[in-house]
Amino acid sequence: MWTENDDRIEERVRNGLGAVNSVAVNDDRIAPVPSAAAATPSISNLNVNNSKKVHIGPKFVSVTQNVQNQEVVKGRFLGLELVSPNNARTLRCSVAVFVCWAFLVASGLAIYLLYMTLLKHQTRLDIELSFPKYLWDIVKNSSRTERLSCAVAIMVLIVCIALIVYFAGLSANTSESPIDKAPHEWRITREMWLARPYNYTHTLDAFEPLMLVIFQHTVSPQCSLFKNCAAELRNLQGYFISHYDYDIPYNFLVGNDGRVYEGRGWNIEGAHTFGYNRCSIGIGFIGDYRGEIESHASVTKAQLNRTRMLLEEGVRLGHLRKDFLVIGANYLGPTASPGSILNNALKQWPNYDHKNRFYKLNCEKMEEKFGNTTLY
Repeated sequence: MWTENDDRIEERVRNGLGAVNSVAVNDDRIAPVPSAAAATPSISNLNVNNSKKVHIGPKFVSVTQNVQNQEVVKGRFLGLELVSPNNARTLRCSVAVFVCWAFLVASGLAIYLLYMTLLKHQTRLDIELSFPKYLWDIVKNSSRTERLSCAVAIMVLIVCIALIVYFAGLSANTSESPIDKAPHEWRITREMWLARPYNYTHTLDAFEPLMLVIFQHTVSPQCSLFKNCAAELRNLQGYFISHYDYDIPYNFLVGNDGRVYEGRGWNIEGAHTFGYNRCSIGIGFIGDYRGEIESHASVTKAQLNRTRMLLEEGVRLGHLRKDFLVIGANYLGPTASPGSILNNALKQWPNYDHKNRFYKLNCEKMEEKFGNTTLY
C-alpha cells in the first residue's frame, strides 16, 4: 500500500509506430527487468494500469507488463493492507443497528400490549392476591389474540436481547488485532523494506573476518509491526541522505517486532561509530533504550535471538571471526548509545567485551594486537 511520501509518476513509452503504450509507474524503488530480446525501455517506475498479469499475494504485489510485445517489465511492491476489514466492520454495524431498532420496536409493542391488556381487565390487587396470581388472572380473562400478541412481543424482545448480548461478546472476543505480515519470518532485506538504492565505495575487505560488533540504538519511534518498522527505516534513510549525504549508517537494524532489517549489509563500511567503522559491524536497535527516561524501549527475547542468528550467519559467511566480541558504542566513544537497558542485556552474552580491550585503538592497531590472538 502506498504511503503519502511515495511520489507517483506516470510515464508513457512510445513504440516504433509512434503509438503510446501506457505503462504504469509507481515509485522509483521498483526496478524494471527487461528481456534480452530488445533494448531496455526507459522506465523508472511501474504502476498497475490495465495489466493482464497482476498477482496479489500476502507479501508482494507483482506486475508483469509487456512493452512493444517484446520486452517484459516486471515490478513488485509491498502489498500490506490490500485486504481491508472495512466490509466485515460495515456488516457488523448494520446488524447492530438493526438489532437496536428491533429491540426498541419490540419493547414498545410489549409495553403497549401490556398496557392495553391491563386497561381492559382492571382487577383489584387485593392484599391476599399475589402478583403472579394477578398476572395469571389477566391472562385467563384475555382473548386468544391478545395472548398471542403478547407472546410474540415477548419472544421478539428476548431474541433482540440475546442478539445484543451475542454481538457484544463477539465484538469483545474478535477485537481486530493489527495484521503483521512480513516477506520473511525474521530476515528483512533492503528490497523488502523498499530502501532507496545507494552506491557504496568502501568495503570491509581489509579487516575481514571482523573481530568486533558494535551496538547502538536509533533513538527513534518504536515499531511493533513490519509495515511500521519498514516505514521507520525509510524515514531514517531519508533523514541521513538528506542531512548527511550518506545512507543509513548501520549495517543491520533490529525492530521491536523482533525482525532483523538489512541496513548497509555485510562487507560494507558503516557510519555508526567514529574510528571503528572500517573494522566492525554496526547493529542499531530501533527505539530508545535509556532506562532513565520514562518512555524507554524494552529488549525482547525475540530481538536478542534473531540478533544471534544474524551474527551466526556472519560467522558462517566468513564476515565475522568465530571468537568475535560485542560491545556498546558508549564504551568506545562519547555517546549514551545503546542505552543502559540494551547494554545490560548484551552483558549477559559470553562474548561481551567486559575488558573493553578496543578502547582508543584504531583498526590497524586492533588488527596488529589481536589479529592472531584468541579473544575469548
